[in-house]
Amino acid sequence: MTYSLEPAYLVQNDLTRLITKAGTNPINKWFFADGCFSAEAEIERSPNTWNRENYVVIADREIIAYFESNWSKPLNIISNFRLILFNKRKSCVACKAVFEYFEYLFVSRGCKAFNWFVAEKNIHAHKIYEKFIKKYFGHLVGKRHYGQMAYNGEISDIYLYEATCEEYFEWKEQVN
Repeated sequence: MTYSLEPAYLVQNDLTRLITKAGTNPINKWFFADGCFSAEAEIERSPNTWNRENYVVIADREIIAYFESNWSKPLNIISNFRLILFNKRKSCVACKAVFEYFEYLFVSRGCKAFNWFVAEKNIHAHKIYEKFIKKYFGHLVGKRHYGQMAYNGEISDIYLYEATCEEYFEWKEQVN
């Protein structure tokens, strides 16, 4: 299946509806780190890649996933990353797009490190990230207590992860 990784602002209205719908689904209660969301404010209105980057994965004319990265430009690192999958039947396609995104960040943009976190109570996502770092690249940085609140007010500890450019290039060399 073919897909494209596109700037989110190109499909802002459709994406806003999808994020709003996904945000009200209890499965996604841990997607928004501050316990709430404003879908329209989340999407860059212009192709500004200085502080934030928002991308969508489109397959068969459908938005199947959304990526959001926050840059810390002085350090040239991604200080926070979020991903939401809208169509779980197309998760393999979204996974391919994630690897394309890593290539873009580490090769094209010269990113030094990529950081993300997951709520301990978001068991499914936490297991996916643990499997990812064991199979591909990255590492667990640590655990922060009381680090995230779901939109229903539930508090969870969070696990902090990081992937460095050195880890990425070492992994890439091994698979080639």
